Amino acid sequence: MEKQLYYVNLNPISMDTISSTRVDDGQLIEYEIEATPAEKKALEDLLHQVQAHDVELGNLFSFRHFDDETGDADKNEFQRGLNDVFEELYRLGTAETKQKISEIHLINDDQ
Repeated sequence: MEKQLYYVNLNPISMDTISSTRVDDGQLIEYEIEATPAEKKALEDLLHQVQAHDVELGNLFSFRHFDDETGDADKNEFQRGLNDVFEELYRLGTAETKQKISEIHLINDDQ
């Protein structure tokens, strides 16, 4: 299947949106990827899962976020998911995206 060019930004509000159009906004860091429709869908699913762990809505109404143990578990799960996102962005990324991610040391080189 043929790959298409997509743009991903990790804005917490719209993290799971992958666009075929570049957003010309100096405030956003966009990652350019080349993906098949199936790869795009898998990345969208991953982004959605990660976004769900970013201060879980249920915790806001239950005050569970004041419980250090629960809060730490959510933060750790969010960070693990974000690490997975960056690994996938690197894998699917264009040369420019791979360079951006490498420069900010977001990929574990110990593999």
